[in-house]
Amino acid sequence: MKYLVVFYLFILFTSCDNKQKQTKHYEEQKEVIIKKTEEKKRSKTLVEVSERAPKDNTSKESNQPLKTEETEHSNIKQLSYAEISLSDSVIVSNSIIINEKCALDIFPSTKWIKAEQERMGEDGWMTVVDDNIYYIDLARQALLKNKISYENLSRKKRYLKFMKEDKVVSIIDLEKMDDAWGIILYNGHDTPFLWSGTEIEKDIKVVYNH
Repeated sequence: MKYLVVFYLFILFTSCDNKQKQTKHYEEQKEVIIKKTEEKKRSKTLVEVSERAPKDNTSKESNQPLKTEETEHSNIKQLSYAEISLSDSVIVSNSIIINEKCALDIFPSTKWIKAEQERMGEDGWMTVVDDNIYYIDLARQALLKNKISYENLSRKKRYLKFMKEDKVVSIIDLEKMDDAWGIILYNGHDTPFLWSGTEIEKDIKVVYNH
């Protein structure tokens, strides 16, 4: 009986240790994404990163003109799908308050990153990371040029509470948008939008009325 207990404890310890290693691994992957983003922000010119942009991006857009107003702004979608209506159920300590016009970059959850990395493999995954970081950095620069405040968003808290003075405009549940990878655009009075694409200038005009 004594040996069975020891054996069971050994198995339990090994299992816990493996889970901790897996969690650490995917947290490190998330840190890679954030680190790469910060490196882009420290770049002095767009020339330093332009070589990584798809060479045929311009020609593809000219060969495939947008046909409707709906597709013209397909890079953005309003976050009504992630809203919650029961504001009383939101714990203040688990919320981030946003009370002014701004843009917030957002990365997918650790769970989503883990699943996609396993599905795509290391090389495919890092290609996706590089592409997303490149276009998000271009969007960040466009937002700053338009004098729109830009911040990094953490998923350490579950809810985003968007305010206009003392009035709640929208409460977003981040657990309803695990795969969100882009920039949240908030104009200070409407339900915010999630942007994910290659160009943001036209979408800035739509959301912020610039």
